[in-house]
Amino acid sequence: MLDYYMRERCGLCDEGLLQIKVALSELREMDVRINKIDIDHDDALQEEYMVRVPVLKHDSEVIQEGILDFVQIYDYIKAIKGK
Repeated sequence: MLDYYMRERCGLCDEGLLQIKVALSELREMDVRINKIDIDHDDALQEEYMVRVPVLKHDSEVIQEGILDFVQIYDYIKAIKGK
């Protein structure tokens, strides 16, 4: 499960989600799920992530934040699923 911290009406967040979907489309057989977390519904999350979104995490490890790149996402997922 990947945690995706984002906000509504956020261009970078929309683009980041697209990059995640492109990476996952290449890894269909690995059955990876995305948990989208809107930080605007939680004051603590908003304080932590407001200037960082979008943020993609796995097991509390930040994979990428800000501008997401499908190649790095793809490589990360391939590495963790290959274990």
